[in-house]
Amino acid sequence: MVCEGVRELFRLLLIFLVILATRGSNNIFKNAKISTRIVHTRYGSLQGLLVPMDQYRYLKPIEVFLGVPYATPPTMSNRFSPTRAPSPWDGIRVSDKLSPVCPQKLPDISNETAALEKMPKGRLEYLKRLLPYLKNQSEDCLYLNIYAPAQVDMEHQYPVIVYIHGESFEWNSGNPYDGSVLASYAELVVVTMNYRLGILGFLNANPVPNTKARVANYGLMDQIAALHWIQQNIALFGGDPKNVTLAGHGSGAACINFLMISPTVMPGLFHRSILLSGSALSSWAIVENPVMFAVKLAKEVNCTIPEKIDVDHEIIVDCLREVSLERLLSADIQPPAYLSAFGPSVDGVVIKHDFSKELLTFFRSSDVQSSYTSGAGGLGGSKEGAGGGGGSKEGSAFDVQSSYTSGAVNLNMKRSDTSFTPKGNNPYDLLFGVVTSEALWRFSSSDIQAGFEGERRDRIIRTYIRNAYTYHLSEIFFTVVNEYTDWERTVQHPINTRDAAVAALSDAQFVAPLVQTGDLLSAKPPQPGQEQEGPKTFFYVFDYQTKDGDYPQRMGTVHGEELPYFFGAPLVDGFNHFPRNYTRSELALAEAVIIYVANFARTGNPNEHHKQEPVLAASRERNRFRSITWGEYDSVHQKYLEISMKPKMKNHFRAHQLSVWLRLIPELHRAGMEDVVARHNLFKNHNNPEIYEGLVRPDPLSRAGYTDPITELFRKKANVSLQTIEIPTTIDPMMMTTCVSVVSSGTFNHQSYQNTSADTLASLEAAGYAAYSTALSVTIAIGCSLLILNVLIFAGVYYQRDKTRLEVKSLQQQQQRNQANFEAISKHGHYHIGHSQTANVIVDVEQDTSAMMLAQQTEVSTLSKGQQHLCTGNMPMPNSIKGSSANPSIGNQGNCMTLPKNASTCNQSYGQPYLTLPKNASMLNKAANIIAEMQQQGYVQHPNGSATIPLNVPKPPPPPKSKSPPEHQPLLSAHNNKSNINRVPQAAMNEMRV
Repeated sequence: MVCEGVRELFRLLLIFLVILATRGSNNIFKNAKISTRIVHTRYGSLQGLLVPMDQYRYLKPIEVFLGVPYATPPTMSNRFSPTRAPSPWDGIRVSDKLSPVCPQKLPDISNETAALEKMPKGRLEYLKRLLPYLKNQSEDCLYLNIYAPAQVDMEHQYPVIVYIHGESFEWNSGNPYDGSVLASYAELVVVTMNYRLGILGFLNANPVPNTKARVANYGLMDQIAALHWIQQNIALFGGDPKNVTLAGHGSGAACINFLMISPTVMPGLFHRSILLSGSALSSWAIVENPVMFAVKLAKEVNCTIPEKIDVDHEIIVDCLREVSLERLLSADIQPPAYLSAFGPSVDGVVIKHDFSKELLTFFRSSDVQSSYTSGAGGLGGSKEGAGGGGGSKEGSAFDVQSSYTSGAVNLNMKRSDTSFTPKGNNPYDLLFGVVTSEALWRFSSSDIQAGFEGERRDRIIRTYIRNAYTYHLSEIFFTVVNEYTDWERTVQHPINTRDAAVAALSDAQFVAPLVQTGDLLSAKPPQPGQEQEGPKTFFYVFDYQTKDGDYPQRMGTVHGEELPYFFGAPLVDGFNHFPRNYTRSELALAEAVIIYVANFARTGNPNEHHKQEPVLAASRERNRFRSITWGEYDSVHQKYLEISMKPKMKNHFRAHQLSVWLRLIPELHRAGMEDVVARHNLFKNHNNPEIYEGLVRPDPLSRAGYTDPITELFRKKANVSLQTIEIPTTIDPMMMTTCVSVVSSGTFNHQSYQNTSADTLASLEAAGYAAYSTALSVTIAIGCSLLILNVLIFAGVYYQRDKTRLEVKSLQQQQQRNQANFEAISKHGHYHIGHSQTANVIVDVEQDTSAMMLAQQTEVSTLSKGQQHLCTGNMPMPNSIKGSSANPSIGNQGNCMTLPKNASTCNQSYGQPYLTLPKNASMLNKAANIIAEMQQQGYVQHPNGSATIPLNVPKPPPPPKSKSPPEHQPLLSAHNNKSNINRVPQAAMNEMRV
């Protein structure tokens, strides 16, 4: 009992210190007093604080109502239950102090050294200022805070901005975000709120939300309940219920994005949205496997796990409802890196099981919407009206292939190349923006100071890719590393490597998903001469670091550094957890940001449409903002305002990097899903923890009952060509797997969460290896066949070559034998036919040429110029010559032999005529036999009368030097002084060889 009393006393003291901190840490509430005005709401009367703001020269008085209940406390039996309306109260409730924040497990910064290993020093300093506002916790936490201009004219209504806090789905509160300056300077009604967080706000043990819907997103239900309360009561505080703008940062922006497509949000609950560095498309925005974390939690607190969890999952919820809050918060449930353990998830009520497809269908132009519902693909069910509650019915299954058949868009186009955007039924004006270094707060202090090498960068990127994607992980990893490597540097400095890793995570987790959302919501530009119709979209990039901020200069603007300017902290030199000591230029920057926000909340356009005189001393420095017209954002021109000390309009923010995340990686993630074996999708050494930086999720492909809904789309309508899909270039059916982890819609088996899935993975690998073996066998068979065919072809070629070589060699040997015979014959100089006074036959053989010359004793005095024949009237030709001659001029003309037409006659010095037979006569090969036969017949005799015929035939002498025309030279002539053997000139012999 003593311990309990001490604990309670300590708790009260802590609450008192927190209240003092909220009032004493800044001077906003210094002169605050209880307001005399009493507001009568539907649930009871309220009396707030009147804050004169007179210590600030240019701010107007406001009324503040702190800790206003908007729902029944979710305690006891109301834990893990939908939000209920507040119970009425009696009397007047004085709303002069902040309510407790919802139960949460805060970041542990008690050991600063250990904390700096997880976060930068600037982040640590920021948490030191913020966490004291989150110490007072209670399950009775559903309260909101209202900051409104002091009522002068009761009939005047101001625009309403409802701020939904960020930081995490598991901790933080709306209490630290004081809306006094924003409400006073911009004349707005500002509302901040608490909603259930972590386990109490997002526990989901339902494995089959698509067939058995049950509310699990209690935190989102709290936000919806607060919007209902605002619609019913905000007019009493001077607010306009018909002009409500939701603004959220980080996880709060993601919540707003979910509310924009939730079927439980009634049309008209809000009208505009401001998304600051957050989107429902981010990897951390949706919990892929909430049942796994629910089962882990149940085991931690010794709750029974039912055997049929898909039927009896309520047993887990009922058990956890009875567990004490301390035990729930002490459970150590760690999510995979860059993901959430307890956050928004598919419950079938607030978030439909096909929410990722809903993001594509909800914000679609009217013509495509009509084709979607009218049956290009035969879709069942109909789509409800857009507004807030335009969710698809259970039966209206989204089919990418069939729903976009009303016109084709080239999927390979750049984001800026397409004129089609899915704007149409979206009822919300949108202002969205990012900062330049969104993910810097995720790195350690040493990383910020010294950088790191490429190996650590690879581990960081590999961890994110494994936790955010399912297919082709290696291909996606190398694509990201290639894109964020500065290839112009020969040496990668650790600082540059760190900057590349920061940029990669910033783009992947914040920038790309939010720009994707802007593309979904933005309208295509109007035609020349036409005015913009429908809701408007504006995009900004905040690129300024506070001089006296938490982070070193030139690091880029870090996640959350724009919030002080959004709430106007520089105008009062800071308050609550925001930094202090702002410069004059920063004061002007805050003024400009507030006016942009106020104009957007008032009209949907941040530009000033009326002349506004400067109200602050530094306003003249804001003239640079007054001269800029903030153009609307669309997916074609992609204009955005760079908010800095030198503001300017630009376009296509990080166009190349975003095209990787929004175009290339979705294509890589989709390709071959159906026919690629599971092993291919994993990293090398996939389960080795040394290649990762932080916790990783189990392999989705190894879980029992895993079904990728996006893959199923293409299996259902495989007969429709992808080229007929009509979507904007940044919107792709697979985009939901780019930024949002796919959600399993198959039957859940809790054994897969209790035990490892090695058997399943092994079976998948065995199937993969079987497929690989079949393909490998076919490949080897084809390769062997081609190899044998090549061997046969080469063998045939070599055989033919050898055969040809043998034939050539045989011919050469035959020729050599013939040549040897001719050389034997050519040893004797002449052959004489008969005696010296009779007709002679001379055979002349030169090398491989044999010629037979026939001569007559008869004196030939003259020969006609054109005579072609020489005949021997009294010399019959031997039979061997007649029968063997191949030349028709030999033997066929009786005793006549034909000389070539251009043969020259012998020189007159030769006394007897000669005749040379053609080279190709067949008898030449048998010259010796012919001569012997002629000797036997008495035609041929040796000059000495001997029967022996010398076969030596000398070469002919050179032709005579004196040359005369052929007609003046006798063809054959006798020479009386020399031997009776004369020679035919060399030219004639050469001609006859032809």
